[in-house]
Amino acid sequence: MSIMRTVVRLLLWFVLLLAGSVYASDHDDQAEMRRLRASGVIVPLEQLVSDARQRHPGRMLEAELKKRDDRYIYEVEMLDEAGVVRELIYDAASGRLLEERTDD
Repeated sequence: MSIMRTVVRLLLWFVLLLAGSVYASDHDDQAEMRRLRASGVIVPLEQLVSDARQRHPGRMLEAELKKRDDRYIYEVEMLDEAGVVRELIYDAASGRLLEERTDD
């Protein structure tokens, strides 16, 4: 019984530790995004989501800011009205659409 309690405690500790690190990482990412936006390095995400919705009316599934080859990009994933998942990749500095993919 005491071994089982120890295992449960260790698992609980691990889950709490993992959840805390995910929260901290997400919080740091949001702070970095706000800093880049305020300094004019990147355009507002809302601007690109609006463009993606005009191109493919539907629902936004996910949006991410990433650094690729020393520049920032936004990846915006949309579910269009026909049920097709589309990934639009934008240059985060200019807002220009770089690439569009369809997920099969």
